[in-house]
Amino acid sequence: MRLADPGPAAYHLWGKLCQRRGSAPRAVQVLQPGGTYNHTYWDSTYRGGILSYVNAATAAGYATFTFDRIGTGNSTIPPYDVMSLDGEAVALHDVVTALRSGALGHRSFSHVISVGHSFSSGVAAAEAARYDDVDGLIDTSLAHAESDAAAAFLPTANYEAGLDPKFAGRGLDGYLTTIPGERGFYHSPKTSNADIIALDEANKDIHSGAEGPEIAAFAQPPTPAEAITQRVTVPVLLMLGGDDNLSCGAGAIDCSSAGNVRAHEAPYWHGSAANVTFTVLPGVGHSIQLSTAEPVAAAIMLAWSWRIARP
Repeated sequence: MRLADPGPAAYHLWGKLCQRRGSAPRAVQVLQPGGTYNHTYWDSTYRGGILSYVNAATAAGYATFTFDRIGTGNSTIPPYDVMSLDGEAVALHDVVTALRSGALGHRSFSHVISVGHSFSSGVAAAEAARYDDVDGLIDTSLAHAESDAAAAFLPTANYEAGLDPKFAGRGLDGYLTTIPGERGFYHSPKTSNADIIALDEANKDIHSGAEGPEIAAFAQPPTPAEAITQRVTVPVLLMLGGDDNLSCGAGAIDCSSAGNVRAHEAPYWHGSAANVTFTVLPGVGHSIQLSTAEPVAAAIMLAWSWRIARP
């Protein structure tokens, strides 16, 4: 995979293509984890997989391609300053191209839906804006806002990955992870519990320190007219948790209704969000797929996907 276009295919990206035995889907959902997450976000083992979106999507007839972004998990970990939001969009484009051509899994897919979480929703939007090669885009947990709580939390909740017992000794200079005990910020007590948060902590990953300012700039452009999302012309589902501490609350969006989110977000999207569907999940935090409301979220995502590209 590449991190520049034009550029060399110099990086290994680990991923897993899944579909139900005996099925032959024409559509694949590309599931991208957010910052300090990896592929386990979309395929949680909690209570036998009841929160696995991979299980839900494949049961609905879709294929899924879940992967560790370059700079995380089982994929190549380059120097931190090689990583960028634009570079990750190039890598995602290479994934989409490979799925359409049959280079992954030895069969081609007619339809591709790009699905992001938090940071990777920004990657997905940047990829769709540049290449216009997906049928639809699901943006979870990313809006054009940053709450006062997030502004206070983010600078102090992360530290150098090499300081963490999980990642020590791996030469991860410039990569960050969350300080132990801080993952609860991404959850709401209304739809989470100690076991979910403990699993989130156990599965946490790393993120290049170079990319934090980039996603902040993506989420808060100088004017709505300058937002990257103005160039996303495919149908979009934008889903936020009502208790998302990053995008909702003081200094950000009143997430008590989808109408409020639309009123805030519409100016940032192509055609004043004519192709964007807005959904709010009450009582859900930032990490939607790691909440007890995940089955509800999955049902909404799959119903929308069915209208865009049937499996």
